[in-house]
Amino acid sequence: MRGLAPALTAAILLLGLACQPLASAAAARPPGQSSPAPSPAAESTVAHPLASLTPEQRVGQLFMVGVRSGADQAEAAQTAAAIGTAHVGNVVLYGNGWSSSQLVRSTTRALQQVARDANAGVRLLVSGNQEGGEPGVFQAFYGEGFAPLPSATVQAQGDPGRLEEQARGWGAQLRDAGVNLNLAPVLDVVPAGTAAANDPIGHWDREYGSTPEEVTAYGLAFARGMRAAPVAVAVKHFPGLGRVQGNTDFTTAGIVDDQLGGADDPYLRPYRAAIAEGVELVMVSLAVYPGVDARQAVFSPVILKDILRGQLGFRNVVISDDLGAAAAVADRLPAQRALDFFRAGGDLLLTVRASDVAPMTQAVLSEMAADADFRADLDASLARVLRVKAALGLLPAAQ
Repeated sequence: MRGLAPALTAAILLLGLACQPLASAAAARPPGQSSPAPSPAAESTVAHPLASLTPEQRVGQLFMVGVRSGADQAEAAQTAAAIGTAHVGNVVLYGNGWSSSQLVRSTTRALQQVARDANAGVRLLVSGNQEGGEPGVFQAFYGEGFAPLPSATVQAQGDPGRLEEQARGWGAQLRDAGVNLNLAPVLDVVPAGTAAANDPIGHWDREYGSTPEEVTAYGLAFARGMRAAPVAVAVKHFPGLGRVQGNTDFTTAGIVDDQLGGADDPYLRPYRAAIAEGVELVMVSLAVYPGVDARQAVFSPVILKDILRGQLGFRNVVISDDLGAAAAVADRLPAQRALDFFRAGGDLLLTVRASDVAPMTQAVLSEMAADADFRADLDASLARVLRVKAALGLLPAAQ
């Protein structure tokens, strides 16, 4: 338990709470041109928590903050304050120390208690990068209670149906530990012969293949298995990191894909197929695609509104890649990153740095008060986030 904030430790020791079981995932949907529209029942489920949240709680639902393994007391207390005081409604567990199901489970239980108390009973999306590969890196959760996950290139060998079955088991282990959202699978296509030079994906064997067909077959099999567990998925890194060289986490150099020409690019086929099946989230990259926009994808209304929502028909949650510690966004202050992301059409902002939360949420609240159109856009984002939570059983029952 070392490294947890006192508030979280107290929740574990005094409450001993278990997370309520998640609702069953929706059945697999037949392919189509867009993700399904929300049903009247889903809208009704979301209406009660929507009405009960304060402005600060509403904005908090649009943020995801990092919870680092092994954090010292000061850092852990800052994270707890982001949830308990700033009302952040979602977390990502990161760092290389999530080494047993018991550790993850005790942490997620405590986090959920803090969130319930802070956010009118609305619980957290608890996420991590459970892709496969090196434990503590691209397999965030490992050790006792978690089966070893091979890298994506190894997963993409053999029958996709077998991978789907395996992923369902891996997802059940996440669910039992209190993780309800997997920031995976990677749907980026790395062209044959270029993996070694592709630092974010190919260098680490994170790709499911070198053609859109291979990535679609195996990436979607992984996603289906997870969703059947049930664990929500965030397919990534739209519109693709397979043709860049630099890693947006560590550099501003070489993170340009000058081959993307629009929604008809073959490398978007895996994303199009995932959207047709109803995936809950799409994670957007920090790279630049000058063939469609000079701005980074995460700040581009052309990529988010015109291509992802308009032409690909995505109706669910658009989540950012990390807008906290990533080198690719270091040229903007945290408040500006938040405004630019939401103005571009994003729904859920991820920052691993809890210190970013206050300036980001304050900027968003101020802009909502000043701009009715911005406020309406964020109300729509909130509804999308809450619909995902409703499907996972994370909303309080109507009184």
